[in-house]
Amino acid sequence: DAEPHTKETVLAYVAYCKNHIRERLPVYNLGWGSDEKYTGLELQIYNIRHIMQHAGELGERLGARAGVELEWVGTVRD
Repeated sequence: DAEPHTKETVLAYVAYCKNHIRERLPVYNLGWGSDEKYTGLELQIYNIRHIMQHAGELGERLGARAGVELEWVGTVRD
């Protein structure tokens, strides 16, 4: 069985993701693409909502199956 990720590993990955976003966002096309059904911004909002749904489901399963209670974090400070 694989060991769970440490807090330090998760925080390092979050930092990596933040840096990647800072680099990519200025060059990302948030306007209309070749499909012209959705803008780049609309697709990003859809992706965020999709991830939030999975995070909620994961929290629900952790609570139901393992008795884990997750704390809500309203803000993150850099």
